[in-house]
Amino acid sequence: MITKLARIALVLVAAVAMCSCSDGEYVVQDNMVLYSYWTFSFGTRTDTLPGADPATFKVVKNWLAHDAQHVYFKSYLIDGADPATIKNKKYPLSCDSKDYYYEEKALHVADMATFKILNDGIFWAKDSKCAYYEDKRIDVVDAKAFHLINPGIATDGHHVYQYGNLIPEADPATFVDLEEGYTKDHAHVWYLGNLVAGADPATFTIDKEGIARDKLGVFYRGERDTTATEAQ
Repeated sequence: MITKLARIALVLVAAVAMCSCSDGEYVVQDNMVLYSYWTFSFGTRTDTLPGADPATFKVVKNWLAHDAQHVYFKSYLIDGADPATIKNKKYPLSCDSKDYYYEEKALHVADMATFKILNDGIFWAKDSKCAYYEDKRIDVVDAKAFHLINPGIATDGHHVYQYGNLIPEADPATFVDLEEGYTKDHAHVWYLGNLVAGADPATFTIDKEGIARDKLGVFYRGERDTTATEAQ
């Protein structure tokens, strides 16, 4: 869980990352295939594609390519992908006739015909049988009912998932996002996905200053602040 401002920053960072990290270039040189790209930390980097055949190499997108036997996401081999049917989708997603791939990882999609992306930025998707977060497949109870509560949290009506991970005790019917990293249902309060010990869900709120509190006092980073008072 992240704060509202952090979410905005995350979406902006993700957008920048998608633009910059996908702006590489494939180069065939000296009987090798290379992938050249720019990084904030190290400037321009160049990687050699493992096992690539220059004679049959073709670029699908500046982050997706294949030769007669292999498919690559940037310089990474997409193991098992079919060169004959590979297609680019929305970065960093690609697909062939039998599966979808997030970066170089297979999603093992359960129903190719109903697969759809649910949002921009943070990657969630679903089909008629499963949900997906980045390269993780989630075997949900009710895929039809699966939807996003916010960019980082989703539910199928039976369970709540935070960044692809099940929140085991969360009640979808009463689960709410309180901002500032806090969530709650009728019986629990969480901070960044961790249970907040001793918090009273019925009175737990976030005030206008972004301070978390219940009837007994205030909290700082998921811990009760024993030094704080209501006057503070």
